[in-house]
Order: sequence, then C-alpha cells, then structure tokens
Amino acid sequence: MTRVALVKGDDRRANIRRALELIQGDVELRGQRPLIKVNFVSTYHPLCATRVEAARAVLEFLQDRGEKHVVVAEGSAFGNTSRGFREYGYDSLTKEYGVELIDLNDPDRWEVAYVIHPDLKPHPVKIAPVMMDPEMYIISLTRLKTHQMVGVTLTAKNVIMGSLMLMDKNRMHPSEAGNRVLDYNLFTLMQHLHINLGILDGFEGMEGNGPVNGEPVDHRVALAGTDYLAVDRVGTEVMGVDFDDIRYLNYLWDQGFGEGNLEKIQIIGEKIENCRRTYQMADRFLRMRRQEKKGSYQDLALPPG
Repeated sequence: MTRVALVKGDDRRANIRRALELIQGDVELRGQRPLIKVNFVSTYHPLCATRVEAARAVLEFLQDRGEKHVVVAEGSAFGNTSRGFREYGYDSLTKEYGVELIDLNDPDRWEVAYVIHPDLKPHPVKIAPVMMDPEMYIISLTRLKTHQMVGVTLTAKNVIMGSLMLMDKNRMHPSEAGNRVLDYNLFTLMQHLHINLGILDGFEGMEGNGPVNGEPVDHRVALAGTDYLAVDRVGTEVMGVDFDDIRYLNYLWDQGFGEGNLEKIQIIGEKIENCRRTYQMADRFLRMRRQEKKGSYQDLALPPG
C-alpha cells in the first residue's frame, strides 16, 4: 500500500523530521539531485510562506543520508523571490548547509506547455526547465492552506504554480469560467512535472481566504510520503475538507497520477481522527460552488498564488 506518515507534536522541525524518518525506506534518490520546492506566494505575508525551520528539517534529513548538493527553489507570485529568500531567512541556508538558492521566475531558458482559457484555445505558458529535469529529485514542501478558487493548495499545486513564469501564473487563473479552467490547467501541467517526495507542514496552517490572506490555524501536524497525491489526499482529510470538492486532485487520481483512495493508503504514525481540524473554506470558493449549482459561472478576478 501507499504509505503516508502523519505526525503530531509541539515542534515544527521535529514533526517534519519524524515524518520523514517514518517513511525513510521509501525515499530513493538513485543519483538524482535533491530540489526542495518551498512556497512563498507572497514575500510580504509570512503566514503564507514555508517557514525556514521546515526547510532545515528536510535539509538535515538529506544531510544525514549523505546528500550534499541540495537546491532550494521558489518562484514567488507577489514580490521578488530574492526578497523572500532574504526576508524569510533562507539566505542563511547557503552557509549552514551549502545549498543553492534558485529563483524559478528567472531561469536562463524556458520550456513551453499549453493551457486553456475560456475561449477554448491553447495558450502557451513557460515552465522552468529545472522542474522538468528527471535528474532532479523534486521535494514539495508547503503549508496546509485553503485556496479561493480550488479549495486547497498542497504539495501538487505548490510545484505546478511555482514552476511557471511569473506572468504566466495569471494565465492559469481565468475568471470568466470560474474555477473549472484552473482545475483542468493544474491537471494538464502536472503531466509535464514530477514530485518525488511530498511534505506538508501543518504546524500552523491557513484557513479562510487563502492562499495569501487567510487566518492561522494552530494545527501542529506534519505529513510526508513519496506519493504526493496520497499526501494531499490525507492532507484534505486532516483539514476536514471533502476530497470530492477538490477537482484537480480528483482529476490526477482518476488518471493514475497517484493514490486518492484513503482505504489504499497506509497511515503511519498518528491516526487521522486524532489530527483532524475543520478548516474554514474561502468565501469565494464556497460562493462559486453555490453559483455552479445554480448554473452561473460569473466570478470576481483573483490574483495568482
């Protein structure tokens, strides 16, 4: 069975390290270079960003396994990524662990993929090649957060959106057709990407109007697994979110990108019922669901993230 570690405790760093230790037998790099994809979204709102202590836990885990040439990467939607590395304390990791920091908004070249807009025509978007490189062992490290358009943003969405050129993040969020287009576009782009290890830091999650302007949730959990979809599936469960409402994750499950059946996921560590908190969903997400039931898809514009 697919395995997902679920840990609860009073120390963020220790929680993540313990979750990784529980599934360490599943982690096989096979010569790939580790790349930790963190999540800032905005460089001005610390609550929406991956805490540097979470990254340290992962780096220590990798270091103990003999991994020395680690990359930490992000492409912020709001604010300069370099500012985020500085403001959130990531610059210190270069000296502490010898990591390389990469701004995914500024690669030397781009790979092109196509998404759809409400006009039903293909629109090109640019993806940072390092995120498509099979020689990279992609680790998605992000918070548990709600999202105004698709319900939740977890390990999959962290990698998909962060891999895109800054201006193309907007192309993923066409408001004319509601959130259905975004759900499909997320599924489409994941076909070009990969995630080898998914880690959710739920020590302090975000509820309400995420992924930027939500409210903190004192949750104190961490999840990890080598099947990112299974990690996100368990993530929705501990957030008290109906998995059936999260379309892009269901699209990925339906097409075999990972395991979405909770009965086929082995939870190691804590029981879900001991870790579940009911997150308040975003007002806009709930409003759009009501509109869809009435057959109306008119909506307000939303910034990327």
